[in-house]
Amino acid sequence: MKKSIIYILIVFIGILNIGCSDEVGYLDIENAEYLPNTLTIRMELDTYLDALRIENQSPWVSQKISGVLGTEPLVFSVETVRSENVNQAGVDYFLNHVSVQGLGQVIYPLNTDTTPGTYIVSIRIDNAGDYSGVVEDALTITVE
Repeated sequence: MKKSIIYILIVFIGILNIGCSDEVGYLDIENAEYLPNTLTIRMELDTYLDALRIENQSPWVSQKISGVLGTEPLVFSVETVRSENVNQAGVDYFLNHVSVQGLGQVIYPLNTDTTPGTYIVSIRIDNAGDYSGVVEDALTITVE
């Protein structure tokens, strides 16, 4: 009986040691994606389609990113922007105006001098415990 109690205590202490760790948090972005993963920005606003946007001077906003699992707070930022049909100056201009807020919603201001074309945005996600990852080519933004 005494040996059984000692054995149970040793197993219990071992389980406690396995469960304890100095590392805080976790981050899993394997299934992270935007649904839909495209956003179209019209430089010439349509008075019918964009009536509320014009009235409120609202920026262009993507859906929030889905499939991100991790310890909060999650911090989203633009990692890179690339384009196959816009020169580097145009991409740099776009990068200086695009941002991410809230739950990974990509924001682009309403009135800019953005070069029309396709921009592919990669998103960095950071959280507690120094975890981070990049969702490569997460969102394609077409400026027309």
